[in-house]
Amino acid sequence: MPIKTLQLLLFIFTAVLLNSAKANQFPPVPGKRYDVGGYSIHMLCRGQGEPTVIIDAGLGDDSTDWFEIQNRTAVETRVCVFDRPGYGWSDAGPQPRNSLRISHEIEKLTQKANIPGPYVLVGHSFGGYNIRVFAAQNPGKIAGMVLVDASHEEQYEILDIKLPKHFDRKGNILVLPKFEDSESVLNKHRVLRERAFHAARAEISSLYESAKQVKQYNDIPKVPLIVISRGRSEWMGSEAAESREKVWMRLQHDLWKLSPISQQIFAKHSGHDIHLDEPGVVVSAINDVVAMSRVMN
Repeated sequence: MPIKTLQLLLFIFTAVLLNSAKANQFPPVPGKRYDVGGYSIHMLCRGQGEPTVIIDAGLGDDSTDWFEIQNRTAVETRVCVFDRPGYGWSDAGPQPRNSLRISHEIEKLTQKANIPGPYVLVGHSFGGYNIRVFAAQNPGKIAGMVLVDASHEEQYEILDIKLPKHFDRKGNILVLPKFEDSESVLNKHRVLRERAFHAARAEISSLYESAKQVKQYNDIPKVPLIVISRGRSEWMGSEAAESREKVWMRLQHDLWKLSPISQQIFAKHSGHDIHLDEPGVVVSAINDVVAMSRVMN
């Protein structure tokens, strides 16, 4: 083989190896990692002021999915978004991955990061479970809440949703994350995508347990609450599907009753992922709750 040809092949082979290695490396850590008891959780905070907004993402999402909303709300106050264990730049955490454990992790995280409260809690989908348990356990620290098409603790029984024993990236949008070739998924770093899949699988295995914990810790403080519900159906195409969508909306309205200082708004052009489809709606709701909490305090 000619020397020039061999050199060219070696160059190509080296380039492929380097690109492959780069694709499997973690992107730079945007925030800070805090030890919460033998494992670390990543959190990024921006802005200044009180109350501090704390955002908990839905299944399959990490902190990067909320950066736009964080940047826009950080103009008004301090906003922190974190990666639950297994997601983003956080270490894997102990099992089971249920809402009670996650609530305790949020408490340790805010302590280590020296964020004493008060908090405005924002939870999307499964994140709604986690912040509700946290609020019930820390009522004196909570200034307000925003639930973004959040899960309801009775949705699995009422809608007869069967959770898979072995998650295979397929399932109902109301309980399982999206892993198809959507723009948001394709734009995410490969390592973060794979970590999100495995982390979601661990949380899905404990969803029934998490729902029971939300029922147990259901007494949240009487603070300003905005429930944002989707305006575009996720279930459609048949009478049965439309019926299930109506039940979901009834459950969303039920969440509105969690606080006497509440309102329900609809993101007319969004499906379940309101934070990606209409981030402005979420930003406005967070700012409204922050403003209301300041007046009340």
